[in-house]
Amino acid sequence: MDIESKTVQCSASSQKMYDYLCDFNHFTQMMPPQVEGWSVEGDKCSFKVGGFMQLTLTYTERTPFSRIYIAPAANSSSPIPFKAGIHITEKSADACDVSIHFESDGGNPMMNMMLKPKLKELANMLADRLQYFSQGL
Repeated sequence: MDIESKTVQCSASSQKMYDYLCDFNHFTQMMPPQVEGWSVEGDKCSFKVGGFMQLTLTYTERTPFSRIYIAPAANSSSPIPFKAGIHITEKSADACDVSIHFESDGGNPMMNMMLKPKLKELANMLADRLQYFSQGL
């Protein structure tokens, strides 16, 4: 299952956007109301979704100023195996394009079918919020 958000233009350089996204503390303001109990410890964040499912995410790959990958931590239980990629493309000294990509190999096909529209909605919402918050970077 692959899900790609829309691409948004952000009012920040690719370096500023990358630096912002490399700190999970900045994600808390972008999360939907279903995400509760956000906590950060180093390169990991933990939270509950819908008040019942606990998830711990970690950075798995970072390519300066262009790409960040996030996936469930080794000890985390996730309903589907996935990784989320944030792709940053520099447009000018003070603007970049950003898109979010969810990738999943395997998992329960029924769960994938149920989650796909929700993940698409989440990816687009996060992209919109990144565009908004980039104005203050």
